Amino acid sequence: MLRWHVSKSARTSALILAVLVLGLASDHLRSRAHGAFVESQSYEDTYYLPPNAWLRVFSLGWDEAFADLIWMRALIYYGDELRHDGAVQFVFRYGEAIETLDPNFVAIYSWVGMASLYRPQATTVDDIERAVTFMRRGAERHPNDGELAWDLGATLAYELPPMVNDTEAADRARARAVPFLVRAVQLGAAPRWATMTNAAILTRIGRTEQAARHLEEMYDQTSDPRTRQRMAARIRQLRGEVEGEAFLATMRELEAQRRAHFPYAPQGLFLLLGERPVVDIDGPIRDGLPAALSHLDSDEP
Repeated sequence: MLRWHVSKSARTSALILAVLVLGLASDHLRSRAHGAFVESQSYEDTYYLPPNAWLRVFSLGWDEAFADLIWMRALIYYGDELRHDGAVQFVFRYGEAIETLDPNFVAIYSWVGMASLYRPQATTVDDIERAVTFMRRGAERHPNDGELAWDLGATLAYELPPMVNDTEAADRARARAVPFLVRAVQLGAAPRWATMTNAAILTRIGRTEQAARHLEEMYDQTSDPRTRQRMAARIRQLRGEVEGEAFLATMRELEAQRRAHFPYAPQGLFLLLGERPVVDIDGPIRDGLPAALSHLDSDEP
């Protein structure tokens, strides 16, 4: 019995050893096969997806999941294009495919704008306009997305004007950017300096009144002292010394009231709340209760 027990243990050990050897050998062969496959691949700028009208058919009802798969493929495609100095010519088709399947995929709108402009090959005005058209659809569908509004406005205000040689065309591009830049500031998605830049753009295109109103609107929402000083100086220039100082005096008074009544609330919230009223509890009880009781005693309906 002892001899049989030893023999059985040896067989088990040999079997385990054989399995380990086979596992190592198969892993080595798999690595060599994968390396050979990678070396055999060649770069090609090709788009394999079906027309957008057929995408929902192929998704079998899993539209968002299919959109996620295309999104991952689009990221790989963009990386390959950067590596091989490609033209990134199919970035819009990837974006439109994802939009078809999942129009609420907000990230795709800004990504298409970035990927179509920042690429190895030269960018044209038509490329920028196509990116703007795509991002505008996203901004209209998602009006409360401040980052998308900023990306779209910045593309129109800073990317497009240097590409055109006509000063009037550049100013028209800046004018198209204004609604999105202002929205981005209002939603808190723009850089700190954006308010002053927006005012400068509005002034450049002749919208002085709108520039002043934009500065006045954002003045109480700006907490940085240096930025507020610059905004105050600009308001005085646009409104005139007397009118500008009157506005700033009003804002200082509102700030003093906020500190006195709601020091824990930001200025924007305080403008909705107003001053804290004095609550008279005894008066309604003293005056209203007897009247209510007399009404119950009467025969009036």
